[in-house]
Amino acid sequence: MCIFRRSLWTIFIISIVALIFNRLSPSGIPLITPFRIISVGENPVKIPVFQTRDQLEKHSTESVFHAPEEIDLADAHKHFQHYSAIFIDTRSVDEYRKGHIPRAVSIPLNSLDFSQEILPELSRNERIISYCDGEDCSQSIDLAIMLSELGFNDVYFFFGGWTEWQKAGYPITTGDRP
Repeated sequence: MCIFRRSLWTIFIISIVALIFNRLSPSGIPLITPFRIISVGENPVKIPVFQTRDQLEKHSTESVFHAPEEIDLADAHKHFQHYSAIFIDTRSVDEYRKGHIPRAVSIPLNSLDFSQEILPELSRNERIISYCDGEDCSQSIDLAIMLSELGFNDVYFFFGGWTEWQKAGYPITTGDRP
């Protein structure tokens, strides 16, 4: 029984030290995953934000403006891995359900209501990467330009899109959830 108590105390003390270290570390991670809730049409969508506190603070103070530009597969995957961009799938809802980049939000370009504000909850400094089927589809470019015209400052389009992402064997998911 004495060994058991000592083990519990050791685990407790190590856990407290680890929590303190995580809190004080500039690369520490939030203990509760923060979510951004954005509206896609009339539907609220939760997007998890897996970034360190420093990344979150840096991104919120950065203000970059550039015209929408193309991003290649390697850079898109890097942003995916670092959770440093919001991916927007411009294909139809049915295509999105059959497969999409994990955490990507479905905003089909052909069903947008231009009388409503698009993504009103997002900061205009958010990094956004739009994509569609690939080289035979230009919807990602159209949405990137539209978002830039609406005041979003850090917009890219992934022209290789879904086709190139799948061919590379990168993670995919199915269904309605991002």
